[in-house]
Amino acid sequence: MLPAVNRGVDAPSLKPSARLFAAPADQPRARRATDLVLLIPALLGLALVVIAYPPSSTELALERMLATLPNWLDSVWQFLEDLLWLWAAVLVLAALARRRFVVVAQALAAVVLAALVAVTATRLAVGTWPDLLTAATGGGPRFPTVWVAEATAVCLTVSPHLIHPLRVFSRRLVAVSTVAAAVVAAGTPAGILAAVLVAVVVAASIRLAWGTSIGRPGLTEVAAGLAELGVDADALQDAERQVVGVFHVRASDRDGRPLLIKVYGRDAHDTQLVTRLWRYAWYRGAGTAAGPGRLQAAEHEAFVTLLAANGGVATQAVVTAGATLGDDALLVLRGEARAFGVDNDLAAAWDALGRLGDLRIAHRAIDPATLALVDGRAGFVDFGAATVAPDAHQLAADRAQLLLTTAIVAGEDAALAAARTALGDDGLATLLPYLQTAAVTTALRRALKIAAIDVDELRTRAAALLEVEPPELFKVRRLSVWSVAQLVLLALASYTIITAAGSVDWDELGTILRDATWGFLAGALITAQLPRACQALATLGAVPMPLRYGPIYAMQLASGYMNVALPSSLARMAVSVRFFQRQGLSVPTAVASGAIDTIANALVQALLLVLLLIFSEASLELDLPLPEGSARTLAWILIGLLALTAALAFVPRVRRVIADRAREAWPDVRAALAGLRSSHRLALLGFGNVAAELLFAITLGLIARGLGYDLSLADLLLIQVTVALISGIIPVPGGIGVAELGLTVGLSAAGMSEEAALATALLQRIATFYLPPLWGFFALRWLQRGRYL
Repeated sequence: MLPAVNRGVDAPSLKPSARLFAAPADQPRARRATDLVLLIPALLGLALVVIAYPPSSTELALERMLATLPNWLDSVWQFLEDLLWLWAAVLVLAALARRRFVVVAQALAAVVLAALVAVTATRLAVGTWPDLLTAATGGGPRFPTVWVAEATAVCLTVSPHLIHPLRVFSRRLVAVSTVAAAVVAAGTPAGILAAVLVAVVVAASIRLAWGTSIGRPGLTEVAAGLAELGVDADALQDAERQVVGVFHVRASDRDGRPLLIKVYGRDAHDTQLVTRLWRYAWYRGAGTAAGPGRLQAAEHEAFVTLLAANGGVATQAVVTAGATLGDDALLVLRGEARAFGVDNDLAAAWDALGRLGDLRIAHRAIDPATLALVDGRAGFVDFGAATVAPDAHQLAADRAQLLLTTAIVAGEDAALAAARTALGDDGLATLLPYLQTAAVTTALRRALKIAAIDVDELRTRAAALLEVEPPELFKVRRLSVWSVAQLVLLALASYTIITAAGSVDWDELGTILRDATWGFLAGALITAQLPRACQALATLGAVPMPLRYGPIYAMQLASGYMNVALPSSLARMAVSVRFFQRQGLSVPTAVASGAIDTIANALVQALLLVLLLIFSEASLELDLPLPEGSARTLAWILIGLLALTAALAFVPRVRRVIADRAREAWPDVRAALAGLRSSHRLALLGFGNVAAELLFAITLGLIARGLGYDLSLADLLLIQVTVALISGIIPVPGGIGVAELGLTVGLSAAGMSEEAALATALLQRIATFYLPPLWGFFALRWLQRGRYL
């Protein structure tokens, strides 16, 4: 804990002009979400600029226009251009003088990394490597302008450490100097833009990797700010509880009463802005996307706190709120807030929440830290996220958060009883759809995890207490990871199907199909839908508990949809593991069952291949070249496996962690494997997979027969299992391209013409792979509605 700072600090001596850096040198560093927000668009922009090279006619016209500016301004533009490097050097020297060696190291790293990224961009755009020394000193190619990238990267990297006026000056200087560089023809307009994007990428990467000062002012600066606002405070010290982005300081006034000073620095604005953007994108009723500035945030919390206090809610008293010369916003609160404990009256907490509701205030961040005793009364603190124009859903979410908070504090039984008394049976029943982790804050979610409280189980207990069915959850999220993943998968599916269709010679295919026997093709289309029914039987054999066949079959259809965007074995395992979890299996058992299902399918394919090669006359040479880049991918996979093996062998900590996890999971895995001792399940597992492969081969044979070719079942099965094994190994979504190529080569080797083999392969893939995702998508939605996934 830092030493106390006495009152009477001379505020004028602490004006920002006397400082260069915003925070003390020994302050811890943190990574900011805003750097990630900058990094991703900058990377995408740089990629687009590189792809757009060489200069377009528009860019050349802009360059000619800049060249027509009056010559008598050239010296001014040249000075502004050189000023960028001069300012970067001044920043580094100032950091050295103030012994900010971390800042110096970050600046030097920015120079080196910017040069490397810039010359790499040159290589990608131009096609040749420039001379690094020449490019770094202002010569070499004009795309991108390397020295502009270096100087700008230094300014942007050092900028977060500076006080606000210098940060503003640095940003404006970068803007003016880059324009000047374009005017004096130091680079093409796109080259200058690429340089700036390189600098943003480098600066954001360094700040993310290294971290920057958390931006908290020192206690001396806080004391000076309090003096500016006319607040006399003693014994300033860091508060025990800190909130990301808002610095909390404990103090006492001249009468010895406790004070809480909240300092809204630049990190507060950055953090709250990113949080609001995130919640607006993902959650319903999350408020506006754009957040207020730091002063407005302090004033907002002061206003809501005053409104709550005037309405009879126990909370801290507002002393003042305002901005300081150091560009920080301060909110000063008076009163001692103690943690709400297990011995306190839960009814009083519900009464305080009822008063907030009557005042039309939604707190929106109730957790064990914000539910407090103020002057011996149950109430709330920290109204920074509160709103005075709540809708019914926000008020219901507040009640759900309070129920979960009291469950953490006093236990689930006491919390449910208190909520039932306060809300009544009907009120508690209407609260159930909001008892979900999506309706709580990150802090409350973390507290629930520490207290080992399962929100789903608590909701089920509440429903049983009220003797009602567990309700459909209110859709708090505007989007979810799963819904976004579905959209991405659907886009990938559409893209891959269109791409595959675009490579087909439809005229030639039409000629072949006109002479086809459509009865066989119709039979092939029907037969192609049966293998997943057999795979569902195999899945029943892999699970160590009885399950209904219908949902299992729907899961296999959903796997067909997922398989369009994922390698076949990965898609099947991903969907089955999630399905098994929702059926009540533990995570290790679900993973083990999914793995058994997937591995058994591969083993059956391999066994069939070996048996066919040994005991049948089928012997096809399937020369299936790997797609471009696959050999390198496989090499990297092997290298990764070797690195993992080394980590397990030589890093005791990693080895202990994995060993502990494996030890914990082994009973569940053993139970899953023990299920295979049952002859019934083993028969289902083997029969289902063998029948599926036979039906795939029969589908292939029916299509070939419809096109006038009669192939043996042994040849068809050999082609099918070989291609299936290869498609499952090569990390290409759905085996697209690999499967078509393999089937075409195999059918050609079996005696079909190349045109007929291609047509057969395409028709088989359409029937077994491209059409099933259409009803697989609806099966996936049905499983979701039924809470099977």
